[in-house]
Amino acid sequence: MRGFLFDLDGTLTDSQAGIAQCYRAALEALGVMGLSDDALRRQIGAPIPEVLRAFKADFSDAEIAHGIATYRANYEREGIFVNMLFPGVREMLTLVRRSGRPAWIVTTKPQGFAEQVVDILDIRGLLAGIVGPGLEEFGAKAPLIRRALDGAGLDPDHAVMLGDRHYDVQGALETGVTPVGALWGYGGHDELHAAGCRAFAVSAADFTERFVT
Repeated sequence: MRGFLFDLDGTLTDSQAGIAQCYRAALEALGVMGLSDDALRRQIGAPIPEVLRAFKADFSDAEIAHGIATYRANYEREGIFVNMLFPGVREMLTLVRRSGRPAWIVTTKPQGFAEQVVDILDIRGLLAGIVGPGLEEFGAKAPLIRRALDGAGLDPDHAVMLGDRHYDVQGALETGVTPVGALWGYGGHDELHAAGCRAFAVSAADFTERFVT
């Protein structure tokens, strides 16, 4: 394999606590109270409108906009800093870098926020690039993967997409990239397998051993 594409939340970074508190703030601003951490955790990686409508399907567009604004205000103030690399991720990225192969982050998190996370966690020097959307919220990963492939000059046949949610698997398959499921993340084996993933890693160290070294 000549290049690696990595999802961010749930794959490189454990952002559960920070994102869950922002989801809770957004939903409480819309009158949805008493949500469990587990219920919120299962939504990490989905676009914010999809998350909000998972708890109340008939939110209006104006309510969704208010929820997004509340989420982002909380995320910028606190949530973005409640974040850490999963064990073995720094070592994995370091070995990819040393091998001379490109490592790109491909995330549906708005790119500006992704750039901030990368700097907070001090991994920018290990990456060849970061691809994310603007402030629009959508779940399609394939267009972002195509942008990363173009930016890296990678043939899809020579790229791996490591991710923890079905969006990552679907986007990889749509673009001809090999998906690998990150079983330490938020989606789980059943979700990833149902999306079409057939290769899995139980940890960043496992992925490194099997796909990098």
